[in-house]
Amino acid sequence: MDYKAPENFIEFKPGWYRGIDFDSEATAFLEAINQAKRENDIQRYIKENKKWFIPASIFVDYDFGHHEAYIVPEQALGAEYRVDYMLLGRNSIGHQIILVEFEDVNVDYKTQSLNIETDSIRKGLAQIRDWKRWLDTNREYFMKGCGLVDISRNIPTWGIRYCLVASRRDRMSTIANQMRGQSEYETPGLHIVTYDRLVDNIKRLSNGF
Repeated sequence: MDYKAPENFIEFKPGWYRGIDFDSEATAFLEAINQAKRENDIQRYIKENKKWFIPASIFVDYDFGHHEAYIVPEQALGAEYRVDYMLLGRNSIGHQIILVEFEDVNVDYKTQSLNIETDSIRKGLAQIRDWKRWLDTNREYFMKGCGLVDISRNIPTWGIRYCLVASRRDRMSTIANQMRGQSEYETPGLHIVTYDRLVDNIKRLSNGF
């Protein structure tokens, strides 16, 4: 990176993945989510053990992050919002950002009786839509606040993405998956994954992002 990253940026330096048994890490994380009662239990597991590669494994679902990769826990969006994680990655066309929201693990995606999202899912979706509206009018302010002014010109207008992590794969019915796809269609740049997807992604980190 041709500028000095802010101190709160956690860098995945070249070769960071060497010496890590990602199959064992995936198994340990699966056990953690199986035992978790709420989202805070997952966050505690990640932060107390500094398992930053767990939220950063979201990079696997994208085509950037293999040239440079950083993670910032609890990144502020002005005084109004705070994201669980900001991921900053680079590929050959420049830098891109993923703003990540973790929601509860032990929840259904849709209600049992109606084709609507459960409260936790609706809360996460509303949160991300609020972030997007805020960034649409405060992009320059955000870049300054994050210390990204020097590279902001290298971040495409479509280069801020959003990811909601919630629920479990076995709680996603066919209708729930269709609803997820509809939400992604209605909110450009949105990606919705279950916690099981992160387990899968961790197993794919043996060569980094």
